[in-house]
Amino acid sequence: MDIKELIEKKMNKIFQYIGIKPELSVQEIEENNFNVVVSGDDLNFLIGFRGQSLDGLQNILRLMIYRETQTQPLITLDINDYKNRKSEKIQDMAKTFIDKVRFFQKEVEMPRMSPWERRQVHVLVSEYDDIESESTGEGENRRVVLKPKKLTKSKKE
Repeated sequence: MDIKELIEKKMNKIFQYIGIKPELSVQEIEENNFNVVVSGDDLNFLIGFRGQSLDGLQNILRLMIYRETQTQPLITLDINDYKNRKSEKIQDMAKTFIDKVRFFQKEVEMPRMSPWERRQVHVLVSEYDDIESESTGEGENRRVVLKPKKLTKSKKE
């Protein structure tokens, strides 16, 4: 059984245990990189507060696959397009903070975020030549700090 089929089997087992029958789609984007999309009515309990249940379910699925295959594929689980909508909100918020950094020319600290959310900000900021980002803090309080890039002085010849 390949990993895609195993993911489908494990997700259906979880759904059966919970007592729901949502639509499930598993796509292999590239080798060992899978998108798992779940859609249906009344699935907010699977997303949870700020996506915490969704993150937990994704981690359980990864662990189940690892225990059976001894490989660690990248699995991205999305329920009712939650992560896409969340990504758009994070990018909009990051753009607002980028504008603040540009206007005040000093660093600005964003609210605490999950690792996935911080990654979204870092990827967005990498597209800007005049802004840089770094994560600070520990555990649940980890957040992104945006700051203006220091201009490097050209070397004298």
